[in-house]
Amino acid sequence: MSNGPVSGNGIACTLPQGKTALWTATAQATNNQFVQLRDSRGNIIFTATGASVDGHSPTPIGNGSFVAGDPSNNYMLYIGTNGGASWSQVIWDALPLTYSGTTKISSYNFISEDSSDQDFNDLWLSLTWFDHVG
Repeated sequence: MSNGPVSGNGIACTLPQGKTALWTATAQATNNQFVQLRDSRGNIIFTATGASVDGHSPTPIGNGSFVAGDPSNNYMLYIGTNGGASWSQVIWDALPLTYSGTTKISSYNFISEDSSDQDFNDLWLSLTWFDHVG
């Protein structure tokens, strides 16, 4: 079941400490998209900004990986436009895959709407953590 739409001004998500996470962000809008992940102390884990090259084609604006280090496992994701000058509406969900009672991988997907056309394709973020890497 999807969550939202909710305001992109702080969406709580859980990333288990010590797990490797990968993320990728894609814009499909003329407005300059903004996404930022912070830990429970407010430390910035990653930020991505950018717009579609032509206003409608999917354009990668960032990707990377990190090891979740927050002992509380609690993170906040911010999705908006123009460096967070305004907040987008966001629909999101998590998909955990388990085997023998252990979550092996879990992916969050977020899609945003930065205006009024309700296409929810302006920014797409995938954030995935793995139980084991390597």
